[in-house]
Amino acid sequence: MCGIVGYIGKKEIIPILMEGLHSLEYRGYDSSGIALHKGNSLNVIKSAGKISILEEILKKKGSHSNGKNGYTHCGIGHTRWATHGEPNDINAHPHSDTDEKIAVVHNGIIRNYQEVREKLVKAGIKFLSTTDTEVIVQLIAFHLKNSNSVLESICKSVNELDGSYALAILFKDEPQKIYGIRKESPLVIGIGEKENYIASDSATVSRFVDKIIRLGDNEIVEISLEKTIFYDLVGNKIIKNPQIVIKTKDFLDKRGYKHYLAKEINEQAEVISNLLSDYLPSAEKTVNFDFLKFDKEFLKNIDRILILACGTAWHAGLVGKYVFENTASIPTEVQLASEFLNLKPLLTKNSLVIGISQSGETADTLAAVKKALSTGAAFLGITNKPDSALADLAKDKLLISKAGTEVSVAATKTFTAQMTMLYLLAIFISEHRIPSLELGKEINMLKHELRMIPRLVDQTLTRAEYYQEQVIKYADKRDFVFIGRGINFPIALEAALKLKELSYIHASGYASGEMKHGPIAVLDPNVPVVSIIVPGETYDRVLQNSLEAKSRSAPMIAVAVDGDKKVDSVFDTVLHIPSVSEIASPFLTVIPLQFLAYYIAEHLGRDVDQPRNLAKSVTVE
Repeated sequence: MCGIVGYIGKKEIIPILMEGLHSLEYRGYDSSGIALHKGNSLNVIKSAGKISILEEILKKKGSHSNGKNGYTHCGIGHTRWATHGEPNDINAHPHSDTDEKIAVVHNGIIRNYQEVREKLVKAGIKFLSTTDTEVIVQLIAFHLKNSNSVLESICKSVNELDGSYALAILFKDEPQKIYGIRKESPLVIGIGEKENYIASDSATVSRFVDKIIRLGDNEIVEISLEKTIFYDLVGNKIIKNPQIVIKTKDFLDKRGYKHYLAKEINEQAEVISNLLSDYLPSAEKTVNFDFLKFDKEFLKNIDRILILACGTAWHAGLVGKYVFENTASIPTEVQLASEFLNLKPLLTKNSLVIGISQSGETADTLAAVKKALSTGAAFLGITNKPDSALADLAKDKLLISKAGTEVSVAATKTFTAQMTMLYLLAIFISEHRIPSLELGKEINMLKHELRMIPRLVDQTLTRAEYYQEQVIKYADKRDFVFIGRGINFPIALEAALKLKELSYIHASGYASGEMKHGPIAVLDPNVPVVSIIVPGETYDRVLQNSLEAKSRSAPMIAVAVDGDKKVDSVFDTVLHIPSVSEIASPFLTVIPLQFLAYYIAEHLGRDVDQPRNLAKSVTVE
């Protein structure tokens, strides 16, 4: 992985490819490159590091426009996040075969690449890189020698590959065509007037055109100047119709902020407000999720909820567990998707499986959902991408989190959007069951609290400078421990993840009651403890666990509500938030912790928008 872009048309090719690559930067990458037709040959230009390095190489070559140096109007580009082979110039994409007749860019993982490589080595083929991608291009070249067409060589090759892939391919002998193929990794075709595009996601192609076609699994596309032809793996033509998409705003605009991350943290109040306006415009109304095609009897009889997700989405799911169990009284389990693949699904026809993925393309989540659905359980998807694989699986049981494109690799506004959808879903299901009188009161109270959240989040965001002043003094610490209880335990996990992602400082999140069962051993003056402590059932216990940590000389930081004098007397630093109920508190408690990670990382000079080794869309298992 991580990003593919390609263009054929009459415009200058290199500016389009570079704009496409920049639009893919948010996915994360460690190298980039392009392949172009030049006269009667293919020219591959690539480099490890930032796209700016590639741009400098192109500038030195004088490769700015068509007509210079013989470049045509057809090419492909790639941003790579290393899975096989270290991130260096040789392993960067595109890859060529030995005779330089084919160039390939690839997202995905080929699981049997070693076997295929050994076969090709025995046939006398020499490899330059240590990637699985070079195996693909060498295999296509191997079959091309004994095939009647380019299409036949592609079909023969992919039938030997075991894994996931999205490929864009150039052939020297077909200078006005791009071929694409996908299996379990997204690929989108953009349809224009005498120009066509290919890319990993619709956000990239919709910068240029408003008609797209999503390539399906095991489908091939042949793209030329004026048409696109689709095939199955046997080579039979298939018909696919374009869909209209809204051209994306310039999501690369930072709107005056220094980093995308800061912009996206500050957009959270607006994101939550928009979702509530759409689905809960008034606390006196029911949640407007009637577009979800669930049978009312099913909603009344759900016996279990299983949430499948990875990373930050998993943390949102853990928050959702507390809400489902407290409002709808439904036993709820939250599983890491990658771990669920190793478990036996214990589900019934009355079970509801919820898959959460920002991109809708997270490989582990998709695989886990498919496994869960094999039991006959119902499924609902939550994603930020309506044209994703998860959306395809969910069909008419889909919730779009509507957070807008999140450019920074570290998730912030998509996390709070996912939480918002889970709260609303819990209320929606509760309203279709037969609650006790007390439960009904709790639901109504929660709706009123949710309606206040955008205002409270906005108030919290205005304290950014205060948070910065308070947290910078901890930037020299080597380790952090975050603790919380109940619904704020997942926020402790999310805070630890954010600090690790952004600053590269080790951090751990724990349920506060677990401190004395091991983690307390690591505490000393260089290991701050960050306690999430808000009024409610968990308050006294979190305070007691914090005092235990304080007695071990750990610097103490609290996230607490305004006016809590007890906390002020115990902790060295308090990150205050507006007063809020415990069940709605995650929307507020997470914000100072996002700022903590951001400001410490910025102080240390980290690349906060594109942290090392991370990718936004994890499309491989």
